[in-house]
Amino acid sequence: MGLFSSSSAYRYSRIEKPISAQEIKQLVSRFKIRSLISEEESLVENELIARRRGNGKISLQQVYDLLTKLKNQNKISQVDRDGLLSVFEEHLN
Repeated sequence: MGLFSSSSAYRYSRIEKPISAQEIKQLVSRFKIRSLISEEESLVENELIARRRGNGKISLQQVYDLLTKLKNQNKISQVDRDGLLSVFEEHLN
């Protein structure tokens, strides 16, 4: 693979869009993934809120990176990550 080849890890938009802490909480809780327990829900909400820039913006790529990091640390499952990513894809696109 060359230096300019595309990777599936970078298929998400890097354009930051405004999202409030309240919106994040609604998205994570309103579209509950059945396997997501309350501790994981709180963790995801808090991590996403903290990840936003000072202007309250986040990109879909940043959401993907964060959810993948939590999955790789075994803090959420693959199913949780994929479900949450779907919800944020819908909201941020």
